[in-house]
Amino acid sequence: RARSAPGLPARHRGLTIIGFLLVAAVVVIFAMVGFRVIPSYIEYQSVRKALDDTMRGGSADPNNPAAFRSELSRRLQTSYVEDVKATDVILQRSGTQVTAELAWERRLHMFGNMYILLEFEATSAR
Repeated sequence: RARSAPGLPARHRGLTIIGFLLVAAVVVIFAMVGFRVIPSYIEYQSVRKALDDTMRGGSADPNNPAAFRSELSRRLQTSYVEDVKATDVILQRSGTQVTAELAWERRLHMFGNMYILLEFEATSAR
């Protein structure tokens, strides 16, 4: 441990102004990304819930695509989902099981020519 010369102040430790600015910049960037991404993930959870509820507990039969899409559209609208439409759902039948799939992308503008690309996929079976 180095000792300071008599009459001089003790050695200072801590964050320099440049270090502080770098840390602040990193925190601001992560906060910006979080504020942009979190609403998309909340919307994804709403889509998954609407798809599961329509598939498992809904009054519409998945074997009737028009009725299924109509009920899913109502549930998506109730959940304020804007990126996904009921017409985007793909219904597949395999024997007695019906599977509903939704896949979509969302581009979030950060600044300049920098974007964040989010890819979502929701699947439900009955």
